Amino acid sequence: MDKIQELTSKLYAEGVEKGKEEAERIIAEARAQEKQIVDAARAKAEEMLSSAQKESAELKKNSEAELKLYAVQSSEALKTEIINLVTDKLSTTQVKAAVEERSFMQQLNLELVQNWSKNDTLTVGVENPEALKSFIASQAKGLLDKGLKIESVNGIKTGFILSPEDGSYKIKFGEEEFVNYFKEFLRPQIQQLLF
Repeated sequence: MDKIQELTSKLYAEGVEKGKEEAERIIAEARAQEKQIVDAARAKAEEMLSSAQKESAELKKNSEAELKLYAVQSSEALKTEIINLVTDKLSTTQVKAAVEERSFMQQLNLELVQNWSKNDTLTVGVENPEALKSFIASQAKGLLDKGLKIESVNGIKTGFILSPEDGSYKIKFGEEEFVNYFKEFLRPQIQQLLF
């Protein structure tokens, strides 16, 4: 019986030993696989982070470039609107004044017809262009010195006011008016980013 007991103990010990070895091998393989998985995940995370940083930098660069473009566009649109308003007001008031001046209009018409009959061409011009420039500049200054309200630019409601200040002219507006005006030049993605 001792021999059976001894043989059973020996088989048991060998089985336990083989089980331990097998368990250690499985654990070692699992640890190796775990390390591979963690390393692969870490590499993927670093790759994703690097890609996100590149995309973010590219988006920032593109957004800054677009913002500069939109700032120039909005500024140019505003300048054009100011020129249009001043030109419209000056031409309206000056033409109206000239038309109401009967003797001036009669003399102008007479000169036009006389020159036309002499040369078979109709030429309208001024003898002294510098005087005309000076006249227009003084009229524009007079108009701007009164202040000019800019109701809309490119069909966008603004409420800007151009008025004299410190020897020059400044455009005044509230934050809300400027934000609403500037938003019209931005793409929806940039609007969401900024506002």
